[in-house]
Amino acid sequence: MKIKSLIIGALSLVVASTTFARDVWTAEEANAWFDKQPYRAGVNYIPAYAINAIEIWQKETFNIEVIEKEFALLQKTGFNAIRVFLNDLVVHDDPKGFLERFELFLQKADKYNIGVMVVFFTNGGKDDGKLGKQPEPDGTHNSGWKKQPSYSILGDKSKWGYLEFYVKTVIKAHAKDPRIICWDIFNEPGNITSVHIAGAEKGLIQKRIEYLEDCCYDLIKESAKWARSLDPIQPITFGVHRYDHTPLGKKLNDLQYAESDIISYHSYANLLIQANFVKKLKRFNKPLMCKEWMGRNRGSTINPILGFHKKNRIWSFMFGFVAGKIETWRPWKFDENPLSSDVWFHDLYHADHTPYCPEEIAYIKRILQDKK
Repeated sequence: MKIKSLIIGALSLVVASTTFARDVWTAEEANAWFDKQPYRAGVNYIPAYAINAIEIWQKETFNIEVIEKEFALLQKTGFNAIRVFLNDLVVHDDPKGFLERFELFLQKADKYNIGVMVVFFTNGGKDDGKLGKQPEPDGTHNSGWKKQPSYSILGDKSKWGYLEFYVKTVIKAHAKDPRIICWDIFNEPGNITSVHIAGAEKGLIQKRIEYLEDCCYDLIKESAKWARSLDPIQPITFGVHRYDHTPLGKKLNDLQYAESDIISYHSYANLLIQANFVKKLKRFNKPLMCKEWMGRNRGSTINPILGFHKKNRIWSFMFGFVAGKIETWRPWKFDENPLSSDVWFHDLYHADHTPYCPEEIAYIKRILQDKK
């Protein structure tokens, strides 16, 4: 009955704003919330069976048995949090069915004491997402990942009601749900020229790129309004993924800081570079989350960076967990080097759940079990 009532609530009035819309949290409000939370550390979670978020969630491929086994392994490793991507196509195709599957997902996460951070939008991947059978791995890093929204929607603001429905359908159902630990509205907004995935930007010209980057800026503002209109108890964030050395980078970063209840960032750099960036972020006097990190051949290694996160109370979400169809043990396409054949890029476990590096698992457990 609980699932049914959640779904009915979510599917009614999802587009209309409520009278309980809240403002961006002040530093005092953000820290008061943070101080009541356990320390969170975990992974960006893509089940081994899925090559992208469509395959995670659509009815034909959703596999709660695999998910539960991987959640058990997460808990055994010492983690208590995940960051997971949803998909607009799946939610629009069958909102009721999606919410039922998502509720089951949350129930299993809660069983293993795993808090869930939700991601709605991302510029990463290829612009050809569709429902149904998904592509097979092609032997490169994350080859089947899909952008959302598609450029045809991102670049046409008359279609943004579609995006509003997507965001509000999910948040409406879980705005007061303690199993959700954060709403991460837009992954790497403005990262139109991401080159992590081969062929992802084929055919885009500079003028079109600049227009889409401007659309990302406006979508940050609009999606923040949509989310806050539902008065969620959880923080809202937009993660900074690049340093503000360019006018566009500064413009996007400043807006993301302004619209975020808590400050979040990505860093695949070594400890020194990340630590220097963290010093700059502390000026906001708000809690920090590192939502993506860990690329072994770039110097972003579990030891010592997880220890740095724990010591500084930075919630930590490394990329990858069990080796699967996204093949993220392989390096970024543009970043291949002689170490690539010997050193996994992401992921902690082989497909059979044996660790890539037992010493890493031991370090994770030691750091996360330390009560200091």
